[in-house]
Amino acid sequence: MSQTTAILPQIPPPLVLYERMLLIRTFETTMEEEARAGRLPGTFHSSIGQEAVAVGACASLTHHDLVVSNHRGHGHFLAKGGDVFRLMAELFGREAGYSAGKGGTQHVAGVEVGFMGSNGITGGGIPIATGLAYSLKHQRKPNVALCFFGDGASNQGTFHESLNMAAIYGLPIVYICENNGWGMSTPTQSVCAGPSIARRGEAYGLLYKTIDGNDVEAVLDNVRAALTVVHHSGAPTLLECRTWRVRGHSRSDKNEYRDETVDEAWAQRDPIALLETRLTQKHRIPASELEKIEARVKGRIDEALKRCRELPPVRVEIATEKVFATPLESAQAGEGARRSLTGAPGASPGESNPPVEKKAYWQAIQEAMCEAMDRDDRYFVFGEDVAEYGGCFKVTRGMLGRYGPRRIVNTPITEAAIVGVCTGAAMGGLRPIAEIMFMDFVLLALDQLANHAAKFHYIYNGQVKIPLVVRTPMGGYRGYGATHSQCLDSLLMKFPGLRVVTPWSPRDAKGLLKTCLQLDDPVIFVEHKALYGTTGPVPTTEEFIPLGKAQIVRPGKDVTICANSYMVSLSLQAAELLAQEGIQAEVVDLRCLAPLDRQTVAESAARTQALVIVEEGHYTLGVGAEIAASVQELAFGYLDAPILRVAAEDVPIPAATELERAVLPNVEKIVATVKKALSSRQ
Repeated sequence: MSQTTAILPQIPPPLVLYERMLLIRTFETTMEEEARAGRLPGTFHSSIGQEAVAVGACASLTHHDLVVSNHRGHGHFLAKGGDVFRLMAELFGREAGYSAGKGGTQHVAGVEVGFMGSNGITGGGIPIATGLAYSLKHQRKPNVALCFFGDGASNQGTFHESLNMAAIYGLPIVYICENNGWGMSTPTQSVCAGPSIARRGEAYGLLYKTIDGNDVEAVLDNVRAALTVVHHSGAPTLLECRTWRVRGHSRSDKNEYRDETVDEAWAQRDPIALLETRLTQKHRIPASELEKIEARVKGRIDEALKRCRELPPVRVEIATEKVFATPLESAQAGEGARRSLTGAPGASPGESNPPVEKKAYWQAIQEAMCEAMDRDDRYFVFGEDVAEYGGCFKVTRGMLGRYGPRRIVNTPITEAAIVGVCTGAAMGGLRPIAEIMFMDFVLLALDQLANHAAKFHYIYNGQVKIPLVVRTPMGGYRGYGATHSQCLDSLLMKFPGLRVVTPWSPRDAKGLLKTCLQLDDPVIFVEHKALYGTTGPVPTTEEFIPLGKAQIVRPGKDVTICANSYMVSLSLQAAELLAQEGIQAEVVDLRCLAPLDRQTVAESAARTQALVIVEEGHYTLGVGAEIAASVQELAFGYLDAPILRVAAEDVPIPAATELERAVLPNVEKIVATVKKALSSRQ
């Protein structure tokens, strides 16, 4: 194993295990009482009956080992050392909570104790934990990641994708499945094929075992053994802890679908009662000692509850804070040193004519990555066929020889895990550059992108950063058909916390990517397939182009044409044809969709008094609709022509050349639409 071997902490005495389990039980019982009294907002997922798994698993972890949990994560958090008062305050929706009320019961993190977040998406945290393990190995840290998930999550694709990756890369992680018998109201045995969930690890070469999840000492011993294996051999492991969910799925679930006789049988194996019996009979602990522990635990919970009831309501001002880790002003300022690549003084932000070299679009993108990777070992490229093959569109050609397989990493065909693992790796301190082969495939990773990467900084109240760039090519005009030709940029701009960048020129491709690589936020960097072979001037000095600043690439006085990505090329061609007829079109390149520069477009439209918006995405609910609404709000009184749009027809993108041309925007359609807009002036 490449990591330094760690020494496991001492095994806690049985009384300590008892107190920790009792703390979790008392905490959740108290919260249930508060919910019934109407004082606890939102939902609540109780882990009563499962305390032995949380306590036994976390008992052998160090402060620097990392834990990822699920929606039923209060016990895991407390077992890892979370503060009772701050966790309780979070559930009450108070600013003193770990996530200041933004995360609530399902989304809470305590990075200070190595608790990297609970997760409201079933199976969503598994690739995140895998990515954290990846970061630990990459940084050669002597720690492990531990991932809790339920039996239902073992049927998610993220479970299988993550186990496969952990095995391939030899990651220091222990996966712990809490098989509590139920996936909401569905019995586990009715939806999980095979002899056991643990045996699913066998397919990926993982060490695996099914254990008694209600025996805290059995859990401790087996997790400790698994940690020893991980530390010494680097082999990930899968443990299935058989336990029982005493309460319903959530606070609204009355458990009416359950068999009372089965419930009664499991009640005889209550984990706290089992340990009590062992303490009094095997260890000869007097009942009075256990009563003192119970009183101490109750006192802690009562004190926390008293403090929480005295807390003021959360300030509404924080509702819009910490969506991004990097302030918008910094991203828009294009912050970063500007110097020549040889060390000479570089171009200043206002310098419009720095020394340049003609370079291809793909080359400009690669140079931006290489310049970041040369200076910082935390950057790495992660994606399908990015190594020897050089990427589907050859953007990473030659980079394997330059940086080696540790930093140019081929992955399985598994988009959800690619983005999820990179998200976890970013949380763990790395700066991944993920490549998704076609933008259409982003849909396979949309949950990890939109529900996780884009939200974590906000819902964990700034405790984590996600410095992740996901590069992907979009667009048609190549006859690839419906699943390899889509422009989903307008879809992605709908998710707060996610930046969407769509460069047109080689200069912008490099300068914008360099800015994106400096951010501490997730970015979708969209490269159009039709632009990879185009060439243009790129400064020899290092340039960081600000995000959210549109650029006027052709001035004009009669009409504004607003476009992004490859549509800028078509718009410029249309402007040339229009000029031959005496129509001077101003062409605005948006460059970014999130943040979106509404002001520049509105000011241009106010000057020309007419606006045509060109986008390759589909007409309905596209970028054009958002721009049109913004200009109506900002410059309506200046317009003397209707705002018109040119976009793809609302049909899947066909493969045949003639059909594709009929569906997608082209120069002729742009020219005709401009003339139609201007005809209203006559």
